[in-house]
Amino acid sequence: MSSAAPVDRRPVLLIAIGAMLAAALGMALGSGFRLATRLREDIAAVQAASALQAYPDELVREVSGLRERLEVRAYTGRALTTLRDSTRAFSDRLQALAAIDHDPATLAPVRRRWHVYRETLAPVLAFHGEPYVDSDTAATRLSSDGHRLYANLERARLLALANTHRFGGELAAVTQGLQSSASTAAARLRLLLLAGVLAALVLAAIAAWLLLSRARHERAAQEARERTRDILRTVREGFFLLDAEHRIGSVWSDALTRMFGREDFAGLGFRELLAGLVPAPTIATALKYVDLLWGDRANENLMKTINPLSQVEARSVDPQSHEPRYLQFDFHRVTGLHGVKYVLCSVVDVTSNVALARELQESQNGANAQLDMLIGMTRTDPLQLASFLDTADAGLQLVNAILKEPARSDAEFRRKLGGLMRELHTLKGEASALELGGVAERLHALESRVSGCESRATLTGDDFLPIVAKLDELVAYLRGIREIAARLELTGDPAPASPGDSIAPILQAAAARLAAEHRKALRIECAGFDAIPPAFAKALKDCLVQLVRNAAVHGIEDPELRRTRSKSDVGLVSARFARTPDGYELTVEDDGAGIAPDTVKAAAVRSGLITEAEAAAMDTRAAIALIFRAGFSTMSDVSLGAGRGVGMDVVARTIRALGGRIGVATAPGKYTRFRIHLPPGGAAATAVA
Repeated sequence: MSSAAPVDRRPVLLIAIGAMLAAALGMALGSGFRLATRLREDIAAVQAASALQAYPDELVREVSGLRERLEVRAYTGRALTTLRDSTRAFSDRLQALAAIDHDPATLAPVRRRWHVYRETLAPVLAFHGEPYVDSDTAATRLSSDGHRLYANLERARLLALANTHRFGGELAAVTQGLQSSASTAAARLRLLLLAGVLAALVLAAIAAWLLLSRARHERAAQEARERTRDILRTVREGFFLLDAEHRIGSVWSDALTRMFGREDFAGLGFRELLAGLVPAPTIATALKYVDLLWGDRANENLMKTINPLSQVEARSVDPQSHEPRYLQFDFHRVTGLHGVKYVLCSVVDVTSNVALARELQESQNGANAQLDMLIGMTRTDPLQLASFLDTADAGLQLVNAILKEPARSDAEFRRKLGGLMRELHTLKGEASALELGGVAERLHALESRVSGCESRATLTGDDFLPIVAKLDELVAYLRGIREIAARLELTGDPAPASPGDSIAPILQAAAARLAAEHRKALRIECAGFDAIPPAFAKALKDCLVQLVRNAAVHGIEDPELRRTRSKSDVGLVSARFARTPDGYELTVEDDGAGIAPDTVKAAAVRSGLITEAEAAAMDTRAAIALIFRAGFSTMSDVSLGAGRGVGMDVVARTIRALGGRIGVATAPGKYTRFRIHLPPGGAAATAVA
């Protein structure tokens, strides 16, 4: 049977004594500071009171001197100014002394006497007239103003002579009282400083005794730590202890240095350890998880299933390495007599395990991608698929040519990015219309790479390398589609009689897909596509796909909103192509929400295309024309269907390249109509209407 060891209360007692002495020392120092402040103020007050003692005699001299100058008809301006300055100076110093002095009663007699002085001097100080009158028959004599000034000076002089001695005595009494107060404060300050020195000596003696008594315990603890370090040097896992404030203890295994590339772990916060290695949201979740482990009711085995750091991707500590690294954290509670004392954290590098699992997953994903490719191909008309593959090959060859164009300046790099974005956006629109989801997603990812480059402050040739890598993946994917189509012998039916006959099914499929994605009811009507000339077919197909997408995403409202506007639940988009006397005309109209000029201007300002001042000066026609500007979009988020601000820019450029022009008519809440005029042949390009 074992008994509990007696508790050593000496450290607690010594700490209490030290705290009391420290409190006494603090009180002494605080009181000393207040006394020193009071002493400084008393000294300043004594100096101010001493300076005031000379003013009563000085006022008598100045008043008498001014009176004598009037008697001899001398110039009085300078003497009057001097009297005013002396009076103002006395008032200012008396006010300053009142602000310093802590006992207003000591200054009360002086302030009352000075009030009488000031009232008597007020008519003299306020004098601004001419005291003398000159005449040809008599000598210079006092004017009426001069007589009044002389009388006022005489009253002031008599008052000053009668009260100078008393005034000086009162000021001397004030000075003496302030000196006495300063002497008392100085004596108290000396006593407090002496007490503070004695308290400091006592504290120093206690501290020395504590250091000597703890030295023995430190030696024993050091030996224990050395044995622990020997153990921690040999393990391959990283171990460390976390306290309640998420700080690492003074003991850890050497494996942490290899994993995290640092050696200063003692006292390091868990947040700082993970900073730069894992995302900030993951760090925040991990800290909350560690906090839960400190709860008495927490089930440790159950909590292991929600460990946010069970497997995390971490940045490599080697700056030359670009390979991802994966760490696995595990947490265990260390308990004592009074509950949880620490949380033991173990860290294992599981990069090789993750790499093996990823290889297996990539193999599975590859099989799934081929299956998705086959399903998409079976849903697509063989002739449309073959046409798209030919279009995609030509488009990607153009993209490759743009990438190879030499460029040195930032402007040249950005022109390349603009060309890439337009070509990729066109291909993505047709792939989406044909429901080739795998192709559309890869084109969208490639667009994101281009958009990321556009957002950079400066561009270099190295910024295009990720785009080239993604382009190679897309080319390989399209090559796989073509090979599978050839093996399955997807040749399709005979070609349509007109190049325009294949456009309507593409638009119908695109409208159905977009309506389902955006939870809208939508139908499309096509007319006159058989009259589209072969030279215009490819370009108009791309434009129609973009215009139908815009109508489905931006134009047609939700069924609930359409009902509130007395419209049919099913939105209508009509596309008509017809021959005109001077060429051709393509009209695309929807019965949707229309285009609000204020909304367009606000989106353009938000995108940085125009300033607020430019927006305010725009008329309706200029505001609507903003939809054709590169980078314009009313959507805040980028999705597979919209948000890049490229579609209408591509449409406008395509129509101009055909030598045509495009116009817009709209009524907010009712309709939007795009009318495209095309020349009978390759006429010169015209401006966008």
